Amino acid sequence: AGRPVVSGKNAVYEAVNKPSRSKFFVGMHNEMVGKRTVKRAAFVCFKKAEVGGEFIIADGVRILRDLDSDLISRLYDRKIRFSSAELPMGFLDNTGPLQPILEPVLRSVLGVIVDMKVDFEVDMFWNRVDGKRVIQAHAPPQPPVIAHPDSGMPTWFCNIHSHSAKLRDERDGVLPETTGASRLNKSDVFYGDGTVIPDADLKSIDKVIKDNMVYVMMNEGDVVLVDNYRTMHGRNVFEGIRKHAVTWFK
Repeated sequence: AGRPVVSGKNAVYEAVNKPSRSKFFVGMHNEMVGKRTVKRAAFVCFKKAEVGGEFIIADGVRILRDLDSDLISRLYDRKIRFSSAELPMGFLDNTGPLQPILEPVLRSVLGVIVDMKVDFEVDMFWNRVDGKRVIQAHAPPQPPVIAHPDSGMPTWFCNIHSHSAKLRDERDGVLPETTGASRLNKSDVFYGDGTVIPDADLKSIDKVIKDNMVYVMMNEGDVVLVDNYRTMHGRNVFEGIRKHAVTWFK
């Protein structure tokens, strides 16, 4: 949703090429919107960056093999929720006795607005980020492991690496503030009931995924075909102009 279009006729969309996002590492993920996804994708390079910008892939079956079995059981039993949007609500802390009246009203109104913007069900959760009051839109709970629709083989299919605010901040450090939709599309990850996943578990997942990442330096005209159910993908930081695109298909 919201991707710049390279060719509307051929359903080719721009990858994360914006100069304002060049210093952000795109964490490993599978393409999904809510509970919907695609089987395959083709990533193409029209122009590689002067420095960095490698396309990165990782095998979900190997990631599942290497993760601690107790960790997998915890995540599978409690399921995972992804926060897909975050709206600052710090002003509520200054509303005194009106706060408990305003909160449910704002939650309902904002829930309707977000539902109009996305084509999947969301739940609105109050939270605090860096001590500041926010409201987050959470996608429905989902399991971190699925059976591949063709092979039946269990595979890791979970975007914790890309969506976790803690892992993202540890990777990227202090970066320039973004503007526009990027400020609202701040993601995070929680257990299915909205509670926090322990830092130790996040770090364990991060290490296993890093150990399985393969960096692919694509040149002009190169195309990488990806099985989206089995293969996670991401993008390294870069310098200069980068022009990559993607299309999805069955």
